[in-house]
Amino acid sequence: MNIVDRLKEEHSELQKMLNDLLRGPIDDAERYGRSYIELISRVEAHERGEKSTIYRELLSDIQVRPIALQAMEEHKIIRSMLRDLADVEITEEVWIPRLVVANNMISLHFQIEEGNVLELVQRSFDEAKKEELDKRFLEEEKKALVSLRS
Repeated sequence: MNIVDRLKEEHSELQKMLNDLLRGPIDDAERYGRSYIELISRVEAHERGEKSTIYRELLSDIQVRPIALQAMEEHKIIRSMLRDLADVEITEEVWIPRLVVANNMISLHFQIEEGNVLELVQRSFDEAKKEELDKRFLEEEKKALVSLRS
């Protein structure tokens, strides 16, 4: 698999996790909370993998650097929103509205990233480079998940 296909696949998986939280009942707050913490871990690990692979490559190209910087700023905002939401009790009235806002931000980010950043990666690198980036992404993501879950 190459990095473009991997990231699109992971975007779908992360979006599904978010949708499950939005649709799922909160009757078991502990289980629901664990699902949310897992989502945060997965999003942050995904972000770290992207930063150390595709964004590292794109930042070195002065012409596409602004696009990479914008996406990385979106990562910071999303990470902050998710962490802030983790401090809110799931049973509080603002929980679902804030989760909806986070979902909207993440969905928009995925659309922009897939339409701009991943298109640049697709056009800029040959298949061997995209496969190498995928391998590095998986390694970085795995290290991040181990760190975040410990």
